[in-house]
Amino acid sequence: MPIVCVDCLVVNDKGEYLLVKRKNQPLKGEYWVPGGRLHKNERLVDAVHRKMREEIGVDVEIVENLGFFEEFFEETEQDAEGGVHSLSVVYLVTLCSYNIKLDDQSTGWGWFKDLPFRFKEYSYLKNTIEHLSGNHADIVADSE
Repeated sequence: MPIVCVDCLVVNDKGEYLLVKRKNQPLKGEYWVPGGRLHKNERLVDAVHRKMREEIGVDVEIVENLGFFEEFFEETEQDAEGGVHSLSVVYLVTLCSYNIKLDDQSTGWGWFKDLPFRFKEYSYLKNTIEHLSGNHADIVADSE
């Protein structure tokens, strides 16, 4: 059965993306956008707020839903037999504070000029991401 996740795209006023270095599978050791699994009976927007408070210790404002992507992972932290089918709903968010405090799911974080290659190549998101990269200042200004 697929696992539903939320992933949060944070863009600062320089057009950089907030990425965290994953401690666990899948994508262990890679920089990725903050996010994670939806809980049973949890609404997507509630999961966005929960995951951002848990993973980076910051409240956020949701700007918009950017779409979704799906991926199949052979390796997971739970060692699921046959791998995992993950469906991630992506939200553009703004931070209410820049006082980032990581939980134990990540080993580092930073602001990056580019998103991870695999994230940019999801066909469902590609056009949206390309559009955002040219309008980051407007996005930050509109959300303030």
